[in-house]
Amino acid sequence: MVGDDCPRFCASTLEGGDACVVRQEPRDGVILQINGAPAFRLEVEFTCVLDGHADYLAVQKSSIKVFVAPAGKQPLFRYEYERTVRSAIAGAHIQFHGQHPELESAMQNTGSSTTRSRRRADGKKPMELSALHFPVGGPRFRPCLEDVMEMLIDEFGVQPVGSISAARATLASGRETWRRKQVATVVRDAPDVAVQALKKLGFHVEPPAGGHPPGKSVVLQSL
Repeated sequence: MVGDDCPRFCASTLEGGDACVVRQEPRDGVILQINGAPAFRLEVEFTCVLDGHADYLAVQKSSIKVFVAPAGKQPLFRYEYERTVRSAIAGAHIQFHGQHPELESAMQNTGSSTTRSRRRADGKKPMELSALHFPVGGPRFRPCLEDVMEMLIDEFGVQPVGSISAARATLASGRETWRRKQVATVVRDAPDVAVQALKKLGFHVEPPAGGHPPGKSVVLQSL
């Protein structure tokens, strides 16, 4: 997808040793080209911690920002995720940067049913497109980096290093790996549903000695 001159992603332990961050070093961004010239710059970063079972690394926070290359200062759009959200903002969301007069007008006439809408109506929050957080699947079904990169190929004609078909195959393989891991995680969130699905496929499923483990409705219900 990108050439060997693209800075590598490295994992480093954060202070305290209970989390690590994965990002480029140096942080020059992933440069994508159109007609041989830099067109977009991706800035990607993941913060990881051990999951609730202390078995696997889980993404605590992630950010995928798309800028105009080489020196765009404001992202065109950004996909962000926070595993632990302390407000009404969707944990997995996309924010668009730009202007939309009709939408900004609608934001000036918000209702008062929530704290965020009241703050916007009172002029305490910006009336900007980028201030809106559009949900994108929650903690389990959110987009992955491969989705963003393939969208840039499809919608903007970004030219990967090598052939487009080879790039699509690589992205598809990475997407499948990501989704298989998510499937395994979702099974732990809803083991009863997994058992029902397997039985319909003809599998014989025996519950553990301690009985069926509880599901995690709070995860499945979250934005």
